[in-house]
Amino acid sequence: MSTREKEASKKEVTLLSKMKHPNIVSFIASFQERGNLYIVMEFCDGGDLMKKINMQRGLLFSEDQVVDWFVQICLGLKHIHDRKILHRDIKAQNIFLTSGGRKAKLGDFGIARMLNNTMEMARTCVGTPYYLSPEICENRPYNNKTDIWGLGC
Repeated sequence: MSTREKEASKKEVTLLSKMKHPNIVSFIASFQERGNLYIVMEFCDGGDLMKKINMQRGLLFSEDQVVDWFVQICLGLKHIHDRKILHRDIKAQNIFLTSGGRKAKLGDFGIARMLNNTMEMARTCVGTPYYLSPEICENRPYNNKTDIWGLGC
């Protein structure tokens, strides 16, 4: 791992250790061995939401199921936003399912950013192209609303 990657991984560990919520993938531990940083996270037996969507092979989920997952992710997102954390990469691949697919959890905080206050704006252009908010695409400062945009995508 490069120095930059190590710093990013340590930052992710710090963020993860602060987030305890039923709709966020739980951080269990981290350790270093032979120069590598290992992060131990909760196992999500249902995989990610994109995998679940692909397994449907074009069949629609029930409206109740979609609303249930959406509300759960909103609760997880509110939790991190209340702690001044931007996820910055909300997408189906970063939403994980447990309890036979009934419980949705937000995960992969690899490019998350902690703000100093709720009025601070971020400026770095990061994220997954199809989920980027207009502010990021236009290289303008952004805040937690950019996560809401990604959630809607």
